[in-house]
Amino acid sequence: MNLRRLAPPKQLGGRIRWLFVIFGVFNLVTVLPRVLGHGTGPVTARVAAAVAAVALAGWWLRQYRLGTFPAWMIPFEALALLAIGLGMRDWVATLGLLFVFVSFRGLYGTWRHVLTFTVLVFAAAVAGVALTEPSHVAQFLQQAPGVPPLALFTAAVAESTRRQERAAARERVFARLGSTLATTQDRETILRLSAEAAVELLDRIPGGWAVTVVDDLVVTAAGPVPVELLTGPVPPAAEGGGVRIPLRSDKQHFGDLLVGNGSAEVRPSLATLAAQTSLGLVNAEHAADLHYQAFHDNLTGLANRSLLREHLGHALARARRGSPVAVLLIDLDGFKQVNDTYGHAAGDQLLVAVAQRLRDGIRGADTAARLGGDEFAVVLDGMDAAGDAVNVAGRLLAAIQEPVPNAVLGATGTAGAALLPQASIGVAGWRGHAGIDELLHDADAAMYAAKTAGKGRVAHLDETGTVRLAAALTS
Repeated sequence: MNLRRLAPPKQLGGRIRWLFVIFGVFNLVTVLPRVLGHGTGPVTARVAAAVAAVALAGWWLRQYRLGTFPAWMIPFEALALLAIGLGMRDWVATLGLLFVFVSFRGLYGTWRHVLTFTVLVFAAAVAGVALTEPSHVAQFLQQAPGVPPLALFTAAVAESTRRQERAAARERVFARLGSTLATTQDRETILRLSAEAAVELLDRIPGGWAVTVVDDLVVTAAGPVPVELLTGPVPPAAEGGGVRIPLRSDKQHFGDLLVGNGSAEVRPSLATLAAQTSLGLVNAEHAADLHYQAFHDNLTGLANRSLLREHLGHALARARRGSPVAVLLIDLDGFKQVNDTYGHAAGDQLLVAVAQRLRDGIRGADTAARLGGDEFAVVLDGMDAAGDAVNVAGRLLAAIQEPVPNAVLGATGTAGAALLPQASIGVAGWRGHAGIDELLHDADAAMYAAKTAGKGRVAHLDETGTVRLAAALTS
């Protein structure tokens, strides 16, 4: 036996149970000298009493370590007390053991189990006295009325301590979940943690399970979830008497927390869990919004300079392993005239239109960004060949310089008139550049070369660092 598991627990309820098991086992051990040393009964009865005391002490220690006493053993415990009483042949000692039995075993089981145990061991004790000392039965019964109140008192103490322990355990669940949610921004992770926490709140409830449901589909699950919940839309009949708690904020419904076998005692805690989860989801959305705003342009929704540099840094790391990377710097020609002629609102709409054309013209692995004003950039990551960047730049330039109707800009002018934007694009491919700034510098030099050559052009730096101009596009 591992003696460390018999060390005094830290919690109050655990310490009470520890004290009572030590007290109970000690009293069972004292039976041995009574029946083996100077007992007056038959040898077989005394030996049976000793065996029953040892067996019962071992059983109590084992079940104490497991934290539970099965109800089916109650009759056997009563028979053990009867055997001990027959071996001791001392009604006072039997009465003392009866008090020990009900005081220790009243700490375990439901009220029905405690009542059943009390009745059976009381009957066993009376039977033992009646069979060995019938003249003392009346005295025994006069001294025994305190047994039922003691059993009820012990059961009440046990129930109170169990409630306190469960409350403390739930507080630990909330504290741990709260600290985790504070650093978690992933929606599915939050929902998974919520389902797992719900199962913890259902501690020792048979068949306790929990799922989070979004749009009638299970997103995350914990515990022995019914199969019908995992194979399709969640039907109302599949809830099986479970508790369904909405996950919502003042402005949004995120989904539902569906818990199986939730008792009335734990439902307030489940409601608190749902509120904590909803708050975590709200905070995650706020954090995601802040992250998006920190790394994206507010007007166009494209990546900003910070995010561009982050993606470009990753792309350069891949370029050093042989994956071609190029940067396109794009500057709108004559953008000031658009603001002066149509107003700043129209200029903003032109920027939005250009941003959309950039999005439509690149792959998912590429990054389009607005650097500020009328300047944009594109990172082409993992091209099939280094020369592809010039071809992509030509297609983007053609797309940018497509006419933009005044209606799109919200501007006034001649009916049917359209704005003809122009742009200059500089292209620089990675040629062993030491860092991001050197590559951006080359792209910037190529872009200004395109502007100097007459605007509406694409210029790029070849492998020797020489600026090359592509053919001009006509609007």
